[in-house]
Amino acid sequence: MGAQKIVLPPDSTGKAMLTQERTVTGPGVVQVEYVIPISERVFSGAYLYALNGTVQASAHTGTGTGFWYLYNPAASGILLALDYCIFMSSEATALATVTAPRINLTGFTFTGTPGGTTIAPEKVDSAFGANVAVFMSTQVTSVVTLTKDFASFLPTVVQSSSSGGPAGSTYAAYQPEERLRRVVHPGEGIVCWQPDAGTAADTRKVITNIAWSEYTVP
Repeated sequence: MGAQKIVLPPDSTGKAMLTQERTVTGPGVVQVEYVIPISERVFSGAYLYALNGTVQASAHTGTGTGFWYLYNPAASGILLALDYCIFMSSEATALATVTAPRINLTGFTFTGTPGGTTIAPEKVDSAFGANVAVFMSTQVTSVVTLTKDFASFLPTVVQSSSSGGPAGSTYAAYQPEERLRRVVHPGEGIVCWQPDAGTAADTRKVITNIAWSEYTVP
């Protein structure tokens, strides 16, 4: 059936409710109100990226080295939300990798202007403007102070390079509902990094599929 309407009491503007006509058991033909979920957030853009990394033999510092850094510039005037980060890991070569280094998502504050190797993300909608957030694979010029880890992932582990073939891939997702997503205020950021040492000549792959949104709150 086509969209129908229920006329509200006169208010001099002719406002009406948008409904759809349905036939149900008992009452017969009824009008079902359309409900559009809304958020208090006024979104200006959403962005995606898939980063192909390798487990490091030496640990990252987090403040100067990591897989990627997501900054909200101090004068941005917006908020960021990390909508999801999906981790995947697999072997790349036959290698005994008896270490189990964590891959962490950690918040940070920073001073100075972010500088390093910039990553250009994909827009969720091509009509969105350029991302305000600064997304980088290296951290060079700003001074980063780590706050707290809020998600961790363990890459695939192999006990022996000859113990029955390759290990299975591992998967984990940081994908909370909206009210639990990590909010990044101006002057803050998130780093994805490896705080523990891996194995010498480590070749395990770590892929992070990331999405973030940019918004204001009235």
